Amino acid sequence: MDSPINIGDLTTQSIQQKLTDTSLNKSEVVTSFQQNIYSSVNSSIKCIQLNLKFKDVEVIILRRVQDSYINISQLLSILLKLNIYTKSQIDNFMNVEIINNLEFNEYNSYLDIKEPNILKGIWIPYDKAVNLSMKFDLYDMIKQLLLIDVHQFEELPKINNKRNNEDSSTILESPLKKQKLETDYVSKFLKNDNFPFSEPPIMHESNEIVNEMRSKLSEIFKENEKRELDINSISNILKQITDKYATESFFDVTLDSKLNTALHFSGTLASINLISSFIKLGICSPVRGNINGENPLITCIQVRNSMDMGNFSEILSKWLYPNIFLFDNMNQSILHHLSIQSNESFKYYTVKLIEYLISNDAFFIKFRDEILNSQDKDGNTSLHNAIERENKWLIKLLIKLGSNVQIQNKRGIKPDDFKILNEIDNDSDELIFNLIDTKLDFLSKRFEISQNIEEIEEPSEIKPVEHEINGSSNSNMILSSIQQLLNTTNSEYESILNSKRQEIKDLDKLLHDSTIITANNKFTSKKISEKLVKLDNLKLQVANLSDKLLLNSQELNLDIPEDKEFDADEPFIIKPIYEKLINGESIDSLRNDSSILDSLQPIPILKARIQAYKTINSNLESELSTLIDYNELTSKFKKVVSICTNVDINEVDELLDGLLEAVEQS
Repeated sequence: MDSPINIGDLTTQSIQQKLTDTSLNKSEVVTSFQQNIYSSVNSSIKCIQLNLKFKDVEVIILRRVQDSYINISQLLSILLKLNIYTKSQIDNFMNVEIINNLEFNEYNSYLDIKEPNILKGIWIPYDKAVNLSMKFDLYDMIKQLLLIDVHQFEELPKINNKRNNEDSSTILESPLKKQKLETDYVSKFLKNDNFPFSEPPIMHESNEIVNEMRSKLSEIFKENEKRELDINSISNILKQITDKYATESFFDVTLDSKLNTALHFSGTLASINLISSFIKLGICSPVRGNINGENPLITCIQVRNSMDMGNFSEILSKWLYPNIFLFDNMNQSILHHLSIQSNESFKYYTVKLIEYLISNDAFFIKFRDEILNSQDKDGNTSLHNAIERENKWLIKLLIKLGSNVQIQNKRGIKPDDFKILNEIDNDSDELIFNLIDTKLDFLSKRFEISQNIEEIEEPSEIKPVEHEINGSSNSNMILSSIQQLLNTTNSEYESILNSKRQEIKDLDKLLHDSTIITANNKFTSKKISEKLVKLDNLKLQVANLSDKLLLNSQELNLDIPEDKEFDADEPFIIKPIYEKLINGESIDSLRNDSSILDSLQPIPILKARIQAYKTINSNLESELSTLIDYNELTSKFKKVVSICTNVDINEVDELLDGLLEAVEQS
């Protein structure tokens, strides 16, 4: 069996990069398609429905009337129908760019996937959907859906589709709420006698059992390449061994010379079904180290498979989170390993790690206290490693988190000795930096109120109490009544405690959501401010150019009327031919005129000019089409603002100016 590194080297090209460069022009261009707009009601939700037909294929895309959210799952299915990308590639893009992207967390962007219902899929805000449609060159194909006014819902023809009218008694919920942490399976492995290091590899005595187990695990990996195995299939493959031997005899069997377990390989392959099955079946420990003390989380981040598949957040939050606080044999934490990587995936893994920690106050505080400034056997912190590799992005992130720049390694060198620290700015030019700043602000306020932040208790289960009366004497009946009263009082007290625990849990989630929303707002506000500054600079440049043009005109004593047209084609006009064409005369008489032929430029130059004119005309036609679409969209936006603000549509521009001025002053 190959080592994890070799397996990682065989990974396919990053789906992010492929989808970023996507254009329908790079594949087959769809020039013929039919758009039909309808109104529909699905599970009591009003929608505008686009039926898009092309190449004998029909795709349905919905836009909700209540908030203009668009079903992005249906939108991106166009790429699947055109065979531009596979379903797994689209799913990976959705996981990375939408489901696990905190920029979408401030919206109620996710709807549960109800199998027979046409509403199934992921819904995102209107502006985000427009951006994605333009990114994938799908805008023209769904333009009718984007430009339609949702207030015209009643005027649109009703769709005759029985499936649309099926009612659902289940409230649509976020799939994120359904992602319950599998703590019951992982918690039994949290007792680590080797803490804070990974547990050492197990050397089994019976080679016969070990070889038999290795053979079965090899079979599982091979079968999983053909199809994704579920836990029942894996259990059946291992049944012959699990029925015959005790679990201790084949627990955490090593598979190669580096003493990697099956869970190490599963982490390298980023296979969630294998990771979850091995842990649930109790045949692998998530905190087991290999010969170097590297746990499965470390082998996972050493290759880019999990980034390409977009499932790192799920692997981390459900199964491998205990490894965040473990060290290998060189006393290196996960942060050390991220800081010494030179591949492009380190940034993705680092961001997802910080996002997960920010969602849990206790973990975030513990990470800053125990991991952030930890030193390896050479005395280097993660900041030392980042500075050595001149990784300015990681240096900035570590300093934002609170890395100590005064810690010396064994050679007496501290991060503060390097001038590169002076080149790091404090601007939060990425969302993750705003997220860290906001989280630290919230924590500082909480520490002002309470000196410690305790872990939130889960509501406990209240068991019904059975009352038994022993004997019929008065004393027994009195004792039984007292016992019943005490039990009832205790049950009511526990019920009150549970309600308070749930309130605290809900408030904590609300606080976390507020952190993300605040960070998003800061980031957006900063970008708007940067655009406004850039706009002011452009205005200043235009004013300077106008002044310079006026000054030059005065120096040359030129009187240039403002309304005079400038003919850019004049230098290239062949006047004898041009005049005849303008007058509608034939130019045949000029074909043998040597004076005209001698005045012409060489043939390559003339061909280049003709091609330039064709290109310019094509660009002008494209810009004209864009301006027409933009004018239609602007009219729609004005109408929406007019309806929402009760302002006459002719006064909307003045209202927007006032709003912009208020934003600039705030």
